[in-house]
Amino acid sequence: MVASVVIGVGVMSADRDTVTVLRATRDLSVGATPSGLDRVVMSRAAAGDAYLTQEPVGAVLQWPVRAGELVPRAALGTPPRVASRQVTVAVDPLHAPVGLQAGDHVDVWASPSTSSRDAIPPRQVVADARVASVSADAVGIGGEVAVVLDLGVGEVLSVIEAVRNGVVDLVSVPVSS
Repeated sequence: MVASVVIGVGVMSADRDTVTVLRATRDLSVGATPSGLDRVVMSRAAAGDAYLTQEPVGAVLQWPVRAGELVPRAALGTPPRVASRQVTVAVDPLHAPVGLQAGDHVDVWASPSTSSRDAIPPRQVVADARVASVSADAVGIGGEVAVVLDLGVGEVLSVIEAVRNGVVDLVSVPVSS
């Protein structure tokens, strides 16, 4: 009987010595705000204070976190203050990565309109632009998705010209790049 009580107390105290931490459900890029994370229960001794226990507000990742990894507190920092502009680009869903989300990084490519396609090959307009938001609800007349890109001031003109003069493709930049 005494052994049962000791074992019961040990099991009950072990349950109280756990913490819920957050795990990435997809690859998260540098500059992304961690969101849509899974909750994982683990022992407090193993977790310590090293991992997030709630989704951060106003913080961004300073290094990439792969899908399935616990999100370290040390990976968070404040967004850099740089001269940037947010530009909305209407993109056909077939010309953007599936599952594109805020915080992802993309290369912006431009193809000329059909009338001049033979003369000019596609070209890269911007490398490694951060996606500020994606609005599948704001679908345009042709079924486009509104993608807001966070661009350097010097990149804005090139992107606007590309949108006005042809077709824009967004190409995913892998987290490891």
